[in-house]
Amino acid sequence: MNIKFKFLVFCLICVSLACSSSPKVKQQAYAKLPSSAVYEYEFPVVWKGIESALKNHKITERNPEEVGPLEMKNIKERTLETDWIYSQSGDKYHEYTINNSPRKIYLQVRYKFHILAQKTMGGTEVKVNTSEEIERLKADGSPDGYEESSEPSPTLEHELLEKIRLAVLSSYN
Repeated sequence: MNIKFKFLVFCLICVSLACSSSPKVKQQAYAKLPSSAVYEYEFPVVWKGIESALKNHKITERNPEEVGPLEMKNIKERTLETDWIYSQSGDKYHEYTINNSPRKIYLQVRYKFHILAQKTMGGTEVKVNTSEEIERLKADGSPDGYEESSEPSPTLEHELLEKIRLAVLSSYN
């Protein structure tokens, strides 16, 4: 390649980087954690554990909505969705420098849990899916709305499954 072409490519890359309006979001790498679990308990006990684990969050959807104790024994599948939960990310951040010293700012996030509970042989399977949005920041650090995350934090689903497990154990004993 000739020198003029290389210089032109270099200039285009520099211009495109300079024109970006917000810093690039970086993500810490974590191990892949499970997003489902089978609990060796009857469906009503596990569903009660799900409700208990999410008692501090607004629920926007349950399907079926209202179920009595007798009907609960016959249900084979049920879903639940939370409203947005606001938090600070433990894995998504921007890097910047001050006086040649590197810094990180962890970003605000909001996420929703989508839960599916199904009767299965030997117990109840719970699958958790997370929708996550990351706060965008302008170049000056001020907020600029939210954008969908391509990779929700792997710890969110795992932590919820653990809360459900503990809730099931505490209600069962």
